Amino acid sequence: MRVTEQQTFGVLANNLARARAQALVFQQQVSTGKLVRQPSDDPSAFNHIAMDKASLSLIEQWQRNIVFGRTRLDLSDNQLTQVTNTLGRVQQLAVQFRSGTNGAAERNIGAQEVRQLFAQLQQSANTELNGQPIFTGTSTHGRATGLSLTVPVTLTDGANDTIVLAVDGITSGAIDLTSGTESLTGDQLAARLQSRINADSVLGNSGKSVTVTFDQDHLVIASNSSGIESTVGVTGGLARSALGFAGGSQTTGDVPFALTATVASAAGNTGGVVAGQGRVIDGNALTLDDYLIRFTSATTYDVLNVTVPVTATRGSGNAGGAAVQDAGVSDAAQLTLHNYQIQFTSTTQYSVVDQTTGTTLSSGNTYASGDAIAFGGLRVVLGNGQQGGPQAGDTFSISLAPRNVLTSQTYVSGSEIAFNGIRLALTNGTGAPAGGDLFSVVSGLQYQGDTERQDIEIGPGQTVSTNVVGDRAFAGDQSDIFAHVKQLVAALRGNFRLEITEALGGLGAGISQVAAVLGEVGATANRLETTDARLLDARGFFQQTLSETEDVDMAKAISDLTLQQYAIEAASRTLARVFENSLLNYL
Repeated sequence: MRVTEQQTFGVLANNLARARAQALVFQQQVSTGKLVRQPSDDPSAFNHIAMDKASLSLIEQWQRNIVFGRTRLDLSDNQLTQVTNTLGRVQQLAVQFRSGTNGAAERNIGAQEVRQLFAQLQQSANTELNGQPIFTGTSTHGRATGLSLTVPVTLTDGANDTIVLAVDGITSGAIDLTSGTESLTGDQLAARLQSRINADSVLGNSGKSVTVTFDQDHLVIASNSSGIESTVGVTGGLARSALGFAGGSQTTGDVPFALTATVASAAGNTGGVVAGQGRVIDGNALTLDDYLIRFTSATTYDVLNVTVPVTATRGSGNAGGAAVQDAGVSDAAQLTLHNYQIQFTSTTQYSVVDQTTGTTLSSGNTYASGDAIAFGGLRVVLGNGQQGGPQAGDTFSISLAPRNVLTSQTYVSGSEIAFNGIRLALTNGTGAPAGGDLFSVVSGLQYQGDTERQDIEIGPGQTVSTNVVGDRAFAGDQSDIFAHVKQLVAALRGNFRLEITEALGGLGAGISQVAAVLGEVGATANRLETTDARLLDARGFFQQTLSETEDVDMAKAISDLTLQQYAIEAASRTLARVFENSLLNYL
């Protein structure tokens, strides 16, 4: 067989090309450090590499989730620890000022510090991480909260069956709740309200809807939107009083724990004015005190602060040894501003007389030394002295002198009344107000987040909740912390030792409640730490197997590249020598 110069040259050129291609492979291995970069390099190994990388990607995502979860839990732990410390200080002040060595002036000074501690607790409860509150579910919702109801509630067509409300600034039409006469339980009432409100065309066309619940003894209508623009207010309808919305409170969804101002009309009012929901428009100006709006005529009113001491005096002609041990306001919404007298009809029985109206509120009551006597939003404690107990004919006079906030204000139906960070509106309903009509304004704080969990995935099919739902920590079954701190402020301001003692009991339960939640936070954090350590081990394993499959032996790759470069050089010289001896070179 004849071998031509062309064949020889072709073979040498191909060998040189293959050597250069192999050198390029070795050069890429050295520059990238990877033995397998594409399926054609090693199909079986490339499949293992793809699976290992997918596993590593999942592990790294789980680890990122854990970092976020631990950050959230650490912040929750920090804030709950601060809450515990703050409650400890409140508790210390309660014990200090419960002592009989303190008087009204000293307790009033103590109330100022407790007010600041209340604000500190609220700040902790509304703490945010990356713009998301840590003590809530997934969102916060503005709401209208009604007054206490006695259920079942009877709704009658044409009498008390309509409601008008504004949701996120959009006012509904007149919503009809029944076409006949129905008696509904609290849950049934909530379901009926929700379905009829959400069927309203005006609200529906604007994309507005609500969730209605019956919370223990009152209705709550919450907007389904969230944030500061989320609001609900009941503005009209025949069913306002029946549903508890001739008063109540209104909030926005700005924060999970919102300050409230609950408005209610007194039971003895004779005028036709209807109250709207109260709102807190400036939390910094709110004093936590409670107020009464008192109409002095059909056109004028005063605003009075009723978080004040109650005056209880022993009758000058008393023959018995009983004395006043304590007195104070127990329920600002029940105050009448009347003067009362406790009259003993025997050594063991007494009557309570409203001296302003000349009526007997109760009679034949059994007296027990040290027991509280409650009436008209007040409580009085009488106790036997060294001279014994009361005698028939003994009397004790009780009165309350509120402080003026606004005086001789002109009333205009529907116009807003604003004072000390609170705003509300009173509107003529069946008629104008009557002189002596009262409307209470009671401050407080409520939770308005949801109960949703903020879960993170930490493994296949494994999720962990990283949020503490605020009502469990601050307003749980054991204690409503804010209510008890507010109760202590009122007790100190009112120089009411019995109320201080009761607030102290609630604070102790509150500390235990927060401690229990702290324990859960710690347990969850420990689980995340353990899981993170396990994931770190798994990540190391996959990184090792991935390296064994994918990474190149750098020393061998460099050696192979060097040898291949020698091979290229040798092939090039051989090709050049053949070309020199070829006929083509001579031509």
